[in-house]
Amino acid sequence: MTLTAYILLNVDMSTQNDVFDAIKMMEEVREVYMIFGTFDIVAKAEFQDNDHLSSFIVDKLESLEGVLETQTNVCAA
Repeated sequence: MTLTAYILLNVDMSTQNDVFDAIKMMEEVREVYMIFGTFDIVAKAEFQDNDHLSSFIVDKLESLEGVLETQTNVCAA
């Protein structure tokens, strides 16, 4: 079963385009949008399990230059 999550990101505005482009190329990501509001970017991604999700957040997203904060929302159904 696939685990789906919507991940919200706050980024340094000087790096927003670079972060967006990097996220768009990640194999787990199905959709990504720049948004207005509390967060700057939202990504919909799919994972094999919780460990895959965790390593994606820590190793891929949070290691991108300019990412200030992430909030992960796992879909229940």
